[in-house]
Amino acid sequence: MLGSNWTGAKVTKVAAQPRASPPAVTSITERGEAGAETDASTIAGAPMTEFQESQPLTLCQRCGNHFQPEDKFCAQCGAFLRDAYVDHRLLFALTLERDGRSAEARQELERLLLSEPDHVLANHLLGNLCFHEGVLLQAIRHYERALAAAPEFARGYYDLGVAWYHHGDMPEAIQAFEHCLQIDPHYNAAHYRLAVCYFHAGRLEEALQQFESSLTLTPEYLMAHYHIGVIHERRGAYAAAEHAFERSQEEGVGEVSSLFHLAVILRTRGDAQGARRLLDRAREFAQAKALAD
Repeated sequence: MLGSNWTGAKVTKVAAQPRASPPAVTSITERGEAGAETDASTIAGAPMTEFQESQPLTLCQRCGNHFQPEDKFCAQCGAFLRDAYVDHRLLFALTLERDGRSAEARQELERLLLSEPDHVLANHLLGNLCFHEGVLLQAIRHYERALAAAPEFARGYYDLGVAWYHHGDMPEAIQAFEHCLQIDPHYNAAHYRLAVCYFHAGRLEEALQQFESSLTLTPEYLMAHYHIGVIHERRGAYAAAEHAFERSQEEGVGEVSSLFHLAVILRTRGDAQGARRLLDRAREFAQAKALAD
């Protein structure tokens, strides 16, 4: 209990054997006042190890006692050192985001992160909000903050990869998707996204493998067939390319790009009439899509 004459941060006296006095170290109290500590190697009576000395220390706002960032309660006065309503703030932000009130959700998450800067889910959700606002570098920063605290967070690496992809940095995007798949080899969307990144980076053999993996896990990824067709076409394997482009037309999708590539293949074979029919179909699909939009 503090006495009535207490005017500064409480200092705990530690009984110790006589020894040479260490050099004085200037410290700053929570009020901004400079003072001298003659023994920075002991806290609450216990000698600090080399590991402890490397950890950042903070001062309790109630009594001024040092504590480690992971501590929940002050060992000196028992004060709660962390926001007691973190979970409530997170749920409230999720509710705001669900209701389309993204600006308010962002404010709530930023308030939460003031007290818990390394909170994994808060950083991830704020990263998603920044991504949808088009603030990609801020989104990336929050994703990386979440992953620093949770290095096995596969969804975090996936979203980080998507952000780097839209930022135009294929090497960073590839690295993020590869990390995601190291954690969860069955993350089908990551296989597809990684394949697209490999494709844009000119790594066609690796792209082909990843597109095939994505189709093994999720056969309805029809655009994977389209990209496989493009890869085979570039290699001159026209029969395989034609098969892949036809597969991308399944379920009545009518992918205009696939029709165009099929027309090019038919023209290469000398079938000008067949190529013309496909181009006419492509125009019809394009017109129908324009009317629908």
